[in-house]
Amino acid sequence: MKKYIYITLLVTLSSFYSYSQNKPTTLKCKNKSIERVRKHCICKDIEQYVKKNYDILAVSSYAKSGINRIYTRFNISNKGKIENIEVKGFSPEIEKEAIRTLLSFPDIIPANTISEANTNVNDSYTIMIQFEIKNTITNL
Repeated sequence: MKKYIYITLLVTLSSFYSYSQNKPTTLKCKNKSIERVRKHCICKDIEQYVKKNYDILAVSSYAKSGINRIYTRFNISNKGKIENIEVKGFSPEIEKEAIRTLLSFPDIIPANTISEANTNVNDSYTIMIQFEIKNTITNL
């Protein structure tokens, strides 16, 4: 008998009460002139990064069969780093992997306000990481 684990990963990202005039951006998205298009580009960047770098196999022994969800909230600091990560999941190991993945995201160009000082501000986001594990047992 062999046990197979089928894995799918879904990541959703949304801006959470952002008060900055210019949203944070990545190098890939900085040339997008329309704010809505740039936000979509940033969301796709983070989604693709998490899909590629969240190590599901490392945490699969802690995951439950079926859909697993990890809810995170974080700030993008005025220095372009992801910090102040809050995680809610059902297993500490799965939460630690979400934190590790987000902390390893490359630097982001921070948001700034349009003012005389042109100062950078923190921007807050939420992300849900969802993956599904289907355990099947087959006789070979």
